[in-house]
Amino acid sequence: MQPRRSVLDSELMSMAREAAQGQRSVAPLPFEELSRRFDMEGAAAIEPAASDAVTLKLVVEPGAAHHVAQWVRGHGGEIASEGERVLVADVPVGELENLDSVRGLRRAEASRLMHMRLEDARGPATGLDAAFPTHQLTGQGVVVGVIDSGVDYTHDDFRNADGTTRLAWLGHARRLPNSSQSLFDEFDEAAINATLQGTGSVPQGDPHGHGTHCASIAAGNGRASAGQFRGGAPEATIMAARCDQLADSHIIWAIRRIFETAGTRPCVINCSFGGHWGPHDGTSAIENVIARETGPGRIVVVAAGNEAEDRIHWQGQLQVGQDLVIPFRIGDDEVQFVDVWVPRGDDVDIEIEDPSGASFPADGNVHASPSGFVIGDWMLDPVNHDQNLNVRVGGSPVGSNWRIRLTPNTVVQGQVHAWAGTADSQTARNLFPTVAAPDLSIGMPATEERAIAVASFVSRASIMNPGPAAPGLTVRDLSPFSSHGPTRLGGQRPDIAAPGQFITAALASNSVFETSPALIPRHDPSGQYITIQGTSMATPFVVSVIALMLEREPDLDPDEIRQRLRITAQRDALTGPVWNPGFGFGRIDVQALLDYSLPMV
Repeated sequence: MQPRRSVLDSELMSMAREAAQGQRSVAPLPFEELSRRFDMEGAAAIEPAASDAVTLKLVVEPGAAHHVAQWVRGHGGEIASEGERVLVADVPVGELENLDSVRGLRRAEASRLMHMRLEDARGPATGLDAAFPTHQLTGQGVVVGVIDSGVDYTHDDFRNADGTTRLAWLGHARRLPNSSQSLFDEFDEAAINATLQGTGSVPQGDPHGHGTHCASIAAGNGRASAGQFRGGAPEATIMAARCDQLADSHIIWAIRRIFETAGTRPCVINCSFGGHWGPHDGTSAIENVIARETGPGRIVVVAAGNEAEDRIHWQGQLQVGQDLVIPFRIGDDEVQFVDVWVPRGDDVDIEIEDPSGASFPADGNVHASPSGFVIGDWMLDPVNHDQNLNVRVGGSPVGSNWRIRLTPNTVVQGQVHAWAGTADSQTARNLFPTVAAPDLSIGMPATEERAIAVASFVSRASIMNPGPAAPGLTVRDLSPFSSHGPTRLGGQRPDIAAPGQFITAALASNSVFETSPALIPRHDPSGQYITIQGTSMATPFVVSVIALMLEREPDLDPDEIRQRLRITAQRDALTGPVWNPGFGFGRIDVQALLDYSLPMV
């Protein structure tokens, strides 16, 4: 079965098809709203929208960015962010079908949603506090960027002694209501200070709370706790991007703007998020951007993910004469995806089977089933030249079991990988019920080799300190949730493990973290801090350490930093032999890391 050849990914192809058929004159909604686009018979449902454009990522050939940007502008679109190999662009939905003819365009991707992924952390488990008397590093002169749900700029830990802000820049990326088009706003230090004084109009810094917690671990100064809960680089300059939907197009814009705004100052960016819709091989748009925007004094650090126990990855081997069946479970009664990758050169026929045994082709059309609706799109990826089957199921009962059947005609390589996910990260669990191994649960963009990919280990075994240890946790062991590598092509990710279990850091006011009843027991008695866990928390710890390294050596590049992390990492019976898919090259050892570059005497 020959895959479709087009630069458009599966979502954009659906949008272009609907526009060409006159079913809608505006851009359909992105993945997290797909279920609302279809009724239970699988028919398209028209919804009001605020715009007839869609914000997408354009991956281009070397030297073609200017030409592709000219085409976009000449056809009524706008460029939101431009770089050597990736553009973020607003393209009229009526022009999507014409993208195949644009010279130099390799792939057009719809926006993909990312999911969000201290005193003990600074102690003996990592050696950060012990290193301070020798090195006296605080991150001064270094920019720490945090791309997330934002940063609560009203919190004392992000303010100077005179009450002024420590944030030099705040970006705000968001989608128009009922639309696939995004807006991007920016606010400087003066605007934030004016808002703190009651005369400005900067929006709330962090309505969720996740970004504030991460920023605190990396660069909070601990003013609200007399220094007890300060971050690892308390004198760094902070830049933050509030991405309301955490779409990768927003993240690409924010990476570029933070690096541009940092100017000649060294800069390290925290990315505590990830996703699984894509190739997991470094060729997606966001991975391309990280690869090309990083370099001397320009570092991106990414969370490995929290899905080691979630059964979101499946793999199998094609054999001629034997069907390869991928069973998957429905975890969300609205919509979920299964993204299957088949190596180039292998020829397979494909059927998608619902719980009743009815089968449907992967022809890019919506098919009604007694168990909901299904869309299967089989395409040749124009960048990595592997074959991709993207299946989306909606309206199916939670717990029902579907199957993807691959019938091999010719097998050259044979290794098949699949990842599954839902719009709500809380329901994206046990989607491949027959899987037990945690391997290849690492999310994108931690799969990009120019990023520093971070796993989580247990630096504290109790939620509150002091408090009873949580069952099954051993200090210094890998956190049970921490995602495992390698990448789809065998790349050694993650790089390093850092403290991510039960980390206390700043609590954003008027945020989900402050008001959620489930999280109130984790609030510090002061009301200024909260204790949570995840590779999201391990990542900014590594960011803070890299900020200290850049303070002393501002031109360090990702390869040199990764090499030093590997050389100095702690290894013992708990880490086991390294590299391994959980710990990477071991646990971070800050004292050894900072001592490594001292001159020999």
